[in-house]
Amino acid sequence: MKLFETLDTMFGRMTPRERRLTTILVAAILVIVVAGAWVLSASFFSSIRDEIDHGRDVMAQLRQLGPSYLETAEDRRRIEEAIRGNRQSVRSMANEILKKIELSATVQGSTGNTLADIVSFEGKTSETPVETDKKKTGAKGKKDAGGIIQVEQNLEFKEVPAMDLIKFLDAVEKSKQLIFITKIEATRKFNDLSNVRATVSIATYVFSGEDSSAVESVD
Repeated sequence: MKLFETLDTMFGRMTPRERRLTTILVAAILVIVVAGAWVLSASFFSSIRDEIDHGRDVMAQLRQLGPSYLETAEDRRRIEEAIRGNRQSVRSMANEILKKIELSATVQGSTGNTLADIVSFEGKTSETPVETDKKKTGAKGKKDAGGIIQVEQNLEFKEVPAMDLIKFLDAVEKSKQLIFITKIEATRKFNDLSNVRATVSIATYVFSGEDSSAVESVD
């Protein structure tokens, strides 16, 4: 109250000209304060609006990427299940395919009439870690390390009919088993263009870890 009384007393002592100037000054200050408040509030609401627009864009992107992410995650899950469930060695899977392909011509040194009778498995299988999981703690507190291993085997084809080799490669590619071709090296015989000599590397995936004991030996 004393402040208002003091201001009223001061205002009463002013001349008409001083009153007008004071009124203009106060009005100017109020305009500046109001304008400043408006600018600050506009900036504040503008930032909120930008955040809302950004959030809306992110949600739109998530809606677009969601189905493909779920599909990729499902494919990964199926592949991992297939690898964990793989109980056959790469040699046995390859031999099953070789036995189903009959030779289209007589091959010197063959002990039978299928590719399995002329193909030899060269060397031991090679194992290459593809993915190693972090150690997981089991129910009993035991830590197990698991990972995916690529097991590769070389097959030696000596003087095999070219069409029979192509049939084998096609059969591997179309096989429902977890087997695939990693490398092919082939040359024709200089005196017999219908036959080829080839080294084919085939591979499979196995899981090594807490349930690796259930996987068949690949050697």
